[in-house]
Amino acid sequence: MVEPTYEAIKRRLMTGVWPAGARLESARLADALGVSVTPVRDSLYRLTGEHMVDFTHGEGFHVHRLTETELRDLLELNLILLLAALATRRGGIVDRASPAAEETDRIGALFLGVASRSGNAELAAAIASLNDRLHLTRRLDRHLFADAEAEGAAIEAALFEAGPPAIARNLILRYHERRAQEAASYVRMLAERRADR
Repeated sequence: MVEPTYEAIKRRLMTGVWPAGARLESARLADALGVSVTPVRDSLYRLTGEHMVDFTHGEGFHVHRLTETELRDLLELNLILLLAALATRRGGIVDRASPAAEETDRIGALFLGVASRSGNAELAAAIASLNDRLHLTRRLDRHLFADAEAEGAAIEAALFEAGPPAIARNLILRYHERRAQEAASYVRMLAERRADR
């Protein structure tokens, strides 16, 4: 019962159901999910290890608060790993994302595809983890960048067509640089969005 509970809580965190800093009470979550407290606690501890939940002795579990510095660091790490994956890519082109996928999932799927083609399972796992942590900010892309969808399509085309690697590298570099420059806007929008709930 732990895995479905973990996935349910993680999905809620990734979609911003709870505001940053909100207390996550195990008993309430267990009631809402129709499970016992044990899988909820196990899931919250696991999500703490994944930096999606914060735990403080005496205060319990809280939704992680993303800072500007942390967002920039996450973007930089994601970029470094993607560039490494591109440099070691095996197996040719990256699969296209599903047309039905939400745009945020599409870019995450593309990045995971790049990592998977590297043949390095650890690199792919790291990108998957970063996708989870960056998912909520990626949902805000279209509010900050009018060309977010076109930008994603250009990255997808560069990766799918297996053209000169420099084109894909430059597009991925630009994608990350633009978001790092807007880190303050992302954090502000997350705070405003969550305050409205």
